[in-house]
Amino acid sequence: MGFVPLINFLIEWDFAKNISLLLAGDALAAKQGRAEDVLLALQYHLREDLTLKAGYRILEGGADVEEVYNFALIHFVVAGATFRF
Repeated sequence: MGFVPLINFLIEWDFAKNISLLLAGDALAAKQGRAEDVLLALQYHLREDLTLKAGYRILEGGADVEEVYNFALIHFVVAGATFRF
């Protein structure tokens, strides 16, 4: 057991006026285990400083080492807002 650094990524595709697709997450895999926290969301930009989003998030990971075997897989439907100031 111990600290596991994850690689962060964010991809945003503006495919229409005021609408974009967001793929964001943190992930890393090794022979001892893995961890993923990934969001795929559709975003609607109401104003320059306000964005609404809705999508799907998956949280998965665990360890398979001599001391422990533990994995979890959790699915989310998410909705949110981002206000930039």
